[in-house]
Amino acid sequence: MRVVDTLVGAATLTDGSFYPPVQYSPVWLVIGVVLVALVIGWLVFVLLLTRRRAEPYEYVGSIPQLTETVRDAYLARIDDVGRRYDAGAVTFSDAHHELSALVRSFASDAQGVRARFMTLDDLRRTPHRALAETVERLYPGAFSGNTGGRIDDAIARASELVRTWN
Repeated sequence: MRVVDTLVGAATLTDGSFYPPVQYSPVWLVIGVVLVALVIGWLVFVLLLTRRRAEPYEYVGSIPQLTETVRDAYLARIDDVGRRYDAGAVTFSDAHHELSALVRSFASDAQGVRARFMTLDDLRRTPHRALAETVERLYPGAFSGNTGGRIDDAIARASELVRTWN
């Protein structure tokens, strides 16, 4: 028996009978798709793993020496948050948010630390440990959802940071 190929891919035997072309198993298609997905996943993983991380912005430039006027202004603003909280003008959470914003702004005005734009992890990577610790201690009050309580400790921490900042 002699096999003769035709243009359509089927083979013809010399006796005139046809048999279809060999079919590939669907397993090969699945294996091919999985391999392509693995290669794409590997490329994405490598690109994400090796991408350059953004460095936190720490300083905006040289800032003049911290004056007592700036320090006194921030201490007065911190005390004002306490007075407004006691009067019921701000909530527990809002008072903590304001105190966090004040100590961040103070760091910016005092030494050019761009703390207003930094996450807590960014603050921890700076040499200003006291600032990072103060902001971290203010987070539970700011994000706990509590509607009442004492904020004396938060006021004291914020004031202490401003008073002892070099």
